[in-house]
Amino acid sequence: MRFIVCYDVSDNKKRNKLSKLLKAFGIRTQYSVFEIETSKATILKLIDEVEQIIDEIDKFFVYTVDESKIKNLVRIGVAEDGKITEIL
Repeated sequence: MRFIVCYDVSDNKKRNKLSKLLKAFGIRTQYSVFEIETSKATILKLIDEVEQIIDEIDKFFVYTVDESKIKNLVRIGVAEDGKITEIL
């Protein structure tokens, strides 16, 4: 399954810890947005870990990407490896 994960965390220490955690699971598409391809069980474990980092004023969202619609995905921009990516 593919997931889009995004967050809004104001505390630098918590935000850095969260970013490091998410980098282990997927690719960063923007500063606080990650694309993760994994199982539902793994994403649930990730959510458990995130709950140990953030508090009630922080925001954390997980969106499931409909795999049947993935052919409609367009990505244009610089990826983490510095290459321009485009998928149609």
